[in-house]
Amino acid sequence: METENGENVSNASDKASKTGLVIRDRINAIAGVNRHSNYKIAEIIGKSERYVRDRKDGKSDWKLGDIELYGEATGYTISEITAKEFNIKPAVNER
Repeated sequence: METENGENVSNASDKASKTGLVIRDRINAIAGVNRHSNYKIAEIIGKSERYVRDRKDGKSDWKLGDIELYGEATGYTISEITAKEFNIKPAVNER
């Protein structure tokens, strides 16, 4: 697998797991409520915009560390994002 800036670059045949797709949908919902672009998410988690785009498109699973960082920035714990039940919260104000 190729790398881009030290990050794995997924191939078109790569797919996120079923659980990964649920987490993707939740992160996409959180990003929508907070009006975060792929660029903003990438900035928050310290990864490239392409890395974020591949995960938001369901090509790869989010890493736990990325979920944790984005959750902290948006008022969620990793447990809330990965739990069986999920409730969206109001947007977090910019700090």
